[in-house]
Amino acid sequence: MTENLKLWLRQRSAMLCAVTLNRVPNMLPDEDDLIQFLSVLVNSVGTLPELQLAAVQSWALMAIGHDAPAAYDWMVLLRVLKEEIGRSLENQFPPDEVLAAWRQIDDVLIYAIIEATQLASDMQRAELLGHMTQLRSQQEKFKESKTKFIAVAAHELKTPLTILEGYTNILRAETQSDPQLHIYLEGLGNGFRRMHEIIGDMLDVSLLDLRTVELKYQEISLEKLALMVADNVDRYYATRRVELKIMPFEFDNITYGDPEKLQKALGKILMNGLKYTPDGGEVVVSGSPVRQDEVTDDMAGFVDIQVMDTGIGIDPENLESIFEKFGSIADASLHSSSKTKFKGGGPGLGLPIARGIVEAHGGRVWAESPGHDDEKCPGSTFHVELPIWLKPPENLA
Repeated sequence: MTENLKLWLRQRSAMLCAVTLNRVPNMLPDEDDLIQFLSVLVNSVGTLPELQLAAVQSWALMAIGHDAPAAYDWMVLLRVLKEEIGRSLENQFPPDEVLAAWRQIDDVLIYAIIEATQLASDMQRAELLGHMTQLRSQQEKFKESKTKFIAVAAHELKTPLTILEGYTNILRAETQSDPQLHIYLEGLGNGFRRMHEIIGDMLDVSLLDLRTVELKYQEISLEKLALMVADNVDRYYATRRVELKIMPFEFDNITYGDPEKLQKALGKILMNGLKYTPDGGEVVVSGSPVRQDEVTDDMAGFVDIQVMDTGIGIDPENLESIFEKFGSIADASLHSSSKTKFKGGGPGLGLPIARGIVEAHGGRVWAESPGHDDEKCPGSTFHVELPIWLKPPENLA
């Protein structure tokens, strides 16, 4: 049967090619390509499976190579060719001989379809990876351009703001005898101070993104630092009648860090707690040693400073997005430039700045909350985890 099948395939090659290409026209492989494959099929009839597979793989590499469109066309052609061979066998031989013949050629046809499919899939995957790499590169360039734009815009805003502030101070000095005008000028002054804070935040987040922030390490007590921050924000808490509690850190919390920047980071988190805690609530700051199994010659483990509030809480899906730049999840209709208004959305820079400063110190910041509820106020807990450095760190990434 083997020799008869080979002879039959040789005699029917032209007809099989014509019928196949007629069913699926406009394919990249032509009649000569299909004849070449049928020659591989004929030579593989009756050989061992491993030899059949090797012959098909060699054919696939030579005939298809790395041509993705051709690989997809071959997938279609081979399936149609397989159907035509089966139909021709049924018309030419009795059922028992058809079954015997089909057993000898079916594996070869399946191998060829698998190889064409695999090559098409590999090339598509490589193409997708190339596109992903290109998109990632473009995304990084866009982020860098956006960061530089924010930095330049902040610098440019400083000049006209300083001029306006200067003229306001002149007016204030020359109109001290007019109480009503003095009230207007004080309002302008408050607006200028708020704008300076926003511009400062824009510059801070740009420096953190560009990794150009400079840390001036000093020996500091984290408990004293928390108390200093509390003194700075206490007047805002008093305005809203929210109680701020600093629990004693009953452990050695002396470390090295940039006190000014760490105060800013903790201050941003405390002001965030105030903004989303209703009047009459409370915010509690505590500290505890963690990761004590990671003690080294330079570091005595870590400290976890927890800022717990009785506020409206955070939805689980937003626990990470709140740390994204301009990623405020507050209702846009409640947007307010006020530092204290309940649920008033700001520019969305405070928490990203806090995280950037803490990460620059080798620490991390994250939030936990059972969920968001304006009525029940389940609260949130922000964790500020900092390393306890025994000496100023060098080359900290």
